[in-house]
Amino acid sequence: MRMTITIRTDEVLREALEQRAAAEGRSLSEVARDLLRNALTERPLQKRVGHLRGRLELRRGARQEWRESLRGHNWRP
Repeated sequence: MRMTITIRTDEVLREALEQRAAAEGRSLSEVARDLLRNALTERPLQKRVGHLRGRLELRRGARQEWRESLRGHNWRP
């Protein structure tokens, strides 16, 4: 059974939803439903950010600089 809910929002959020719906070729209601569904679904961190996993390509010689910089910012010894 489908139900209707009403939410109040500011113009900026409404415009962002409308732009996203237009870009995806879907209705504002479909986009809002998907966003709410995804926000309420509990997923492990790996599932939420797995698409961000990748490989860092560094120029030659930069690898050591990068490692030293990383160690300098790391709180562990």
